[in-house]
Amino acid sequence: MATAKNSRILTLVWAPSETRTANYARQLNSSLYFIHYLVFRRPFIAPFKYVLQTLKTFQVLFTNRPRVVYVTNPPVFAPMCVLIYCKLTGAQFVMDTHPPSLYSDRWRWSVPLQRFVARFAMMNVTDQERFKELFESWGAKALVLENPPKTPQFKEVKSDEHAGKFKVAVVNTFAVDEPLDIILEAVKKLPEAHFYITGDKGLAKPGVVANAPSNVTFTGYLRGDDYWNLLNNSRAVMVLTTYPYSLLGGAQDSVSLHVPIILSDQPVLREYFTSGTVFVENTAEGIVNGVRYMMEHEEELKSQVTELRQVHKDKWERNFQQLQTLIDAVK
Repeated sequence: MATAKNSRILTLVWAPSETRTANYARQLNSSLYFIHYLVFRRPFIAPFKYVLQTLKTFQVLFTNRPRVVYVTNPPVFAPMCVLIYCKLTGAQFVMDTHPPSLYSDRWRWSVPLQRFVARFAMMNVTDQERFKELFESWGAKALVLENPPKTPQFKEVKSDEHAGKFKVAVVNTFAVDEPLDIILEAVKKLPEAHFYITGDKGLAKPGVVANAPSNVTFTGYLRGDDYWNLLNNSRAVMVLTTYPYSLLGGAQDSVSLHVPIILSDQPVLREYFTSGTVFVENTAEGIVNGVRYMMEHEEELKSQVTELRQVHKDKWERNFQQLQTLIDAVK
């Protein structure tokens, strides 16, 4: 998929969709390409689809001939293709690295390749200061940029479903770092609340959906208005992870709607979500206590999250201007 805009810059990601990259393409007024074949998140077919995606990437790059390429990592093979293109044409590239590629078991093997490519990027974008320092230790330039602040535009639909209960949207993708089993154990002890859990149900473990507690609704994978309305109609948004350094997009979406958040007590989340947030241990007891605290302090937390949104917006705009100035200087 592509949207033609500024021909000097092109943004690409090896995925069927990716919200962060799409947001940056809009901010940069860039053309955007999602390059993906076969099935998503199936490691055993990766070698086959990577060949196809490499060929498509070169076709896109040499057809459009951008002077700057904004490319998402992982997989590292996407920026490797871009590096080759830049070496052949004299173009420049920015590599936007999602932190799990630097520490998760799935991508740890690729860190030496990431280090190699990062040194050639005119800038490496990451969402945390600790990873900026890592890139700089590799001899690479780096800049901290979290997800762009959003002002969601959607057709608002109010829902009276489960109106008598405290509604919680659980932003979930059935990924390995999401403690869904613990969430389901916790909700059994919270009959006064109803939990809407997102994510492609085809990725769930056998029996998880069918045997869910009665105060759980699995929504399936939501896009666009459906997703924003779920968050907007909820009293709180829960996003949990076992990763210590994952800055959760679902939590940032919640902030954009002024909805208070329940998050795992992880270092990077405490650093970024400094108010309007209830932090919980990834245990059933921790989640139960966190939800009940949210119920008791909802109005206070809602006011705090509105203030937090403005703080994030001001910081992001300052840092993004640095990237924009660098890109504009490329001839």
